[in-house]
Amino acid sequence: MVQRVPQNPKARPRFIEPMECRRVPKLPEGSDWLYEIKQDGYRVIALVDGSTALLYSMSGVDYTAQFPHISFALKNLKFGAVVFDGEVVALDEHGRASFQELQNRKSTRRPIVYFAFDVLHYLGKDLLDLPLAERRNVLEEIGSRFSDPCRLNPIFRTELPPLVAEVKRLGLEGIVAKRSDSIYIPGKESGAWQKHRFNQEGEFIVGGYVAGGRTFSSLIVGEYRGDKLYYVKRVAAGFTPHLRDEVYKELQPLKAPECPFVNLPEAKRSGHGLTADKLRDCVWLKPERRCELEFAERTRRGRLRHALFRRLIG
Repeated sequence: MVQRVPQNPKARPRFIEPMECRRVPKLPEGSDWLYEIKQDGYRVIALVDGSTALLYSMSGVDYTAQFPHISFALKNLKFGAVVFDGEVVALDEHGRASFQELQNRKSTRRPIVYFAFDVLHYLGKDLLDLPLAERRNVLEEIGSRFSDPCRLNPIFRTELPPLVAEVKRLGLEGIVAKRSDSIYIPGKESGAWQKHRFNQEGEFIVGGYVAGGRTFSSLIVGEYRGDKLYYVKRVAAGFTPHLRDEVYKELQPLKAPECPFVNLPEAKRSGHGLTADKLRDCVWLKPERRCELEFAERTRRGRLRHALFRRLIG
């Protein structure tokens, strides 16, 4: 027997690869732009289909078991079939996003919530081709039924300068600007969505680099605590090919036989640490040159997150 298939079957809720923001040094202004607070957590696509709610990372890894309370809350709101784009965030005592608390989610007592900022599918219809302003209307209608740990990420239709001033005053990570008429382009970076972090700045000691290509892949930087030099970051971002060549040339006279950092090598906590095996690729320097960096924040161990090289000093 031939099974008849509907000519236009309804779309089903499914994992949709997230649209990405373009990082910019200056945010756009104008009435065509909507602004959101940039949350500092894990980007998560939430898929709700009847009695099932699944959470996926940007690359499609199943996060449901990592945040069962969020999955449970989404499932019990009983919206029917819906797909959200949002961010899982841990909140500190001031209500600000804390990436460190999120990383320590198995032991933290801080609340972990899901901020929804877009809706990609609802009740058998994909909404990807709708303008953001229309998707947002749908999201706000659904979000009127939210309760913790599910929240709507607020949007701001306002002039940019006072919003920037307030975000900086509150110590928040940054702002995302989105064109109100933007469609959702899965898996692609678009200038219709732009983000800017308000980073901290600081000066650090260059104690070495990881050899790579003709020059280096990253600088190894640290800071003095008392009379001891502590490693705080490998810095790979912020270099143009010309700047990389210039920095490499200036560091060559400082080559030294031994590591100057008292806290290296690192234990094998993750694949990103400077373990004893990885130190074989390092070139050590006399700790005589400083560099200026931008960075988002420090971890509890004093390390830097999202560091960006600016320039050598001295």
